[in-house]
Amino acid sequence: MAEFLTHIFQLSRLNLIKMPKNKHIITSVNKRALIKLIATTGLASLLMHAPRSAHAASKSNALELAHGIIKKAWLIDLPSGLASPISSRTSSAPQHNAPAIQRATHWTKQWLRLVVKYQQNPLRASRCIAHAEVAMHDAWLLAATRGASAETRELSAHRAVSLVLQHLFPNETPGFFEVQYAWLASQLLASNIDQDLVETAGVHVGQAVIERSLRDGAGRTWPVRDRPKDFPGMWQAAHPIYAVNPTEPYAGEWRPWLKPSPQRYQPPTAPRPGSEQHRRETREVLSVVRNLTAKQLEVAERWNLEAGSVTPAGVWMQHAMDLLVRSQIPGDAFEAGIAILAATAVAMEDSFIACWRIKFRDWSERPITAIRRDLDPEFTTPVVTPGFPGYISGHSTLSGATSTVLSHFWPTEAPLLNAMADEAAVSRLWGGIHFRSDNDEGLKVGRAVGAEVVAAL
Repeated sequence: MAEFLTHIFQLSRLNLIKMPKNKHIITSVNKRALIKLIATTGLASLLMHAPRSAHAASKSNALELAHGIIKKAWLIDLPSGLASPISSRTSSAPQHNAPAIQRATHWTKQWLRLVVKYQQNPLRASRCIAHAEVAMHDAWLLAATRGASAETRELSAHRAVSLVLQHLFPNETPGFFEVQYAWLASQLLASNIDQDLVETAGVHVGQAVIERSLRDGAGRTWPVRDRPKDFPGMWQAAHPIYAVNPTEPYAGEWRPWLKPSPQRYQPPTAPRPGSEQHRRETREVLSVVRNLTAKQLEVAERWNLEAGSVTPAGVWMQHAMDLLVRSQIPGDAFEAGIAILAATAVAMEDSFIACWRIKFRDWSERPITAIRRDLDPEFTTPVVTPGFPGYISGHSTLSGATSTVLSHFWPTEAPLLNAMADEAAVSRLWGGIHFRSDNDEGLKVGRAVGAEVVAAL
């Protein structure tokens, strides 16, 4: 991969491939030259044999996909006078699951690599993948409403997401995302592609998603003066990192993809010092950590996902891709793949936003603060206590939302998906960094967010 990109970069410097820039995105004036280069030099095989996620390699029992047809957009408004959104259960060319799913998940795998490379925090990672997957989803849909072929619909999706990721990861090798797009284009039957429509739909949606990312509130800087006055049980900088300023305190005010339902579950105020529940849960964390089993420690460490990991969002997206690989999908597998990944990504970002809204509503202390104050001044945790309020748990909220959405698509997998979410939640108790109520309430909020995403499909 590195050798391939170096070659492309050298060609661009020699002006054999031109990559002019506008305000936000890079587009190529010579895409056909890129496609020809990839198709004729054998470089496509180099891209196809790039390292794959271990999760995606699993092919056990085949699963039945219950849903997966794109019906309406997550962001764009469809112009009036166009055809109604259609199901692509028939295609102008025969489709096989494996190649179509490989292309549908290609950008998700690139995102996983970039999250690790740039050590994004979990909130930023979920925000990036939501914008990327929505770009694919809505570009596919816009092309479909214009009566486009299956190949044109798919390439429109690739065009949009390549522009969005170029915007979100501006420090990547010049031309990297353009080359990925060109390689994917080379995998499709060129005679069935309307290149003008690809540019119209893909660039339109890509630009719309980019503009949204510039106005979603994620660029705000938190001033220390916004920290509330101290009160009993308020979050404090804690051992071992002693972070004075919390992580992403404005994330609860980021723009969600779906307007929260007025009926969405709202957790009660976090238990405060002096209450029986707070005393009981504090003692529980101390007891759990002192009597931790090897299995519990392994689970706590596996779900810890510190800086430089794929983050919780990455773990769940890997699982979603694994389910897609194992599924028998009738009709257009690419459509099903991007529909599922978009819904999953929307649920992840919206659940984090909901979680952070509660965290900075209550500013609740972490167990290590309570235990060192009331029970054991030398107490330490098996995993590092994060630098932000505890109630409610982010892992739990995201896992509750994601498991709910994936269970909608794979009902037979619901027990395993719910068990995975429960494990993610309890792992935070076993790690000594969350009270039980942090996890239980997080799962409830997450499952409420997931149910709203399912209702919007």
